[in-house]
Amino acid sequence: MATKLAQEFKITEAIITAERFGGEEYDIRAYIMELSCFEDLEKPYVTGQIVFMDDIGLIQEIKILGTEQIKLTVETVEKSIDPVKWTMQFNIVSIVQQEKTAERTEVFHVNIISPHAYRDQNIKISRSYTGRLTKIAEAVMKNHLEVEIDRSYGGDQVEAQDPVRIITPYISPLETVTWLMDRATTDIGCPYYAYQTLYDQEDGVDKIRIGNLEKMMNAKAFNDERHMLFSQSRGMLIAGESQAKQDVIVKRVLVDTIQDTLKLTQEGALGANLTNIDTYTSQKYDRHFDAKKLLDRLGDANVVTGGKENQNVYDIEQKISIEGEEKTLPDCESRFISTIASFGTYGSINSYADDQNQFQAMNKIRSNAIKSLLNKNMIEVTIPGISFFKSKGAGGASLPSVGDVIWIDFLKSNTDDASNGTLNQELSGLYLIHKCRNHYRNTVHEVVMAVTKLAKNETDKTGGSDNGGV
Repeated sequence: MATKLAQEFKITEAIITAERFGGEEYDIRAYIMELSCFEDLEKPYVTGQIVFMDDIGLIQEIKILGTEQIKLTVETVEKSIDPVKWTMQFNIVSIVQQEKTAERTEVFHVNIISPHAYRDQNIKISRSYTGRLTKIAEAVMKNHLEVEIDRSYGGDQVEAQDPVRIITPYISPLETVTWLMDRATTDIGCPYYAYQTLYDQEDGVDKIRIGNLEKMMNAKAFNDERHMLFSQSRGMLIAGESQAKQDVIVKRVLVDTIQDTLKLTQEGALGANLTNIDTYTSQKYDRHFDAKKLLDRLGDANVVTGGKENQNVYDIEQKISIEGEEKTLPDCESRFISTIASFGTYGSINSYADDQNQFQAMNKIRSNAIKSLLNKNMIEVTIPGISFFKSKGAGGASLPSVGDVIWIDFLKSNTDDASNGTLNQELSGLYLIHKCRNHYRNTVHEVVMAVTKLAKNETDKTGGSDNGGV
């Protein structure tokens, strides 16, 4: 693969502050050995870990107590691209590990977290809210955590659920947001997410993104004209070139515990039964959840890229014999889910669990099923950090991160098989970035991504007009 020739990044700020320091600041950038920052589509905050060496007794002087703040700035050094940097203030949470490597030298592993997530643990809410689920989530975060909200990843869509009235039972603001996001879906059942990236802080003020899967999967990949490719020959071809030309390389791929259809059936993600009882009206209804119909709708909305015929979630030919009857997996009821509602509790306003529309009530299952389907095909991919620093994400306002989509191609292992081109159609395609770890160590910046997709590659194109010559 490509050989690294030069420094890929520089940490220009790493300043520790605390109220008890009386205005004094401690700059530790010269001592940092490793920095990792973690983003997750299902977490409305960023976490990280810093590894640094202390051979001058700095930490003994600071006396880290888990109440300090650290301001980090990381910049590119590649001259062939426009300068790019991110700056973020974190709270230090704890010292995970402290190791004495020499008589006067110690190595510290420190956990860090977004400031609003740190404050969140000290706040518990017990009050009533009325409105749409995502609007309530936005109000909770703005009022209690003093963050800004970016709704560009949701487009103009409004969640399918009618306005509700809720009472938060002494839970934190972010717990409230997670609870609300679990209920919010688009019309076809795609889940909503509240999440944060490294690029969502300005002048120390955190920003949270609210988006939905339907919008994300219909966005253009940030590398649509220059696909990533896992290929040793490509790596050898551009070895020694500038970092900017190495942005098409997939360095490593880890495929671990995927294609677990049995787990899908256990979770009711392929076939299930929903029973709802209204304690006020005594009405009861039963509805069957069918993953085939869900995938049909996802295909029509292009969440399954290229249409429903390209789905890679389950084997449509498989049949299970149940009590002498042959059934496909979506025809089975592998899980029974019971819910309780109480119409009229808040007059004409629905409560959190109420949904008078039976089709929309099924979104309670559809959203969780989609998350299970995404987890089934999750793989880990490592790419050069320059791949992110050269591009813009779907919104165009920040660098790519979780919630964006990326084209990754894989070649066939069987070189004798020339049918359907040279690409592995099962692995190649448009992936959603679900988790992301920016890893800075020594001279190297790598991005380790957990990516997933619901469809096979529909064509054999290998990266647009510029594919590295492979």
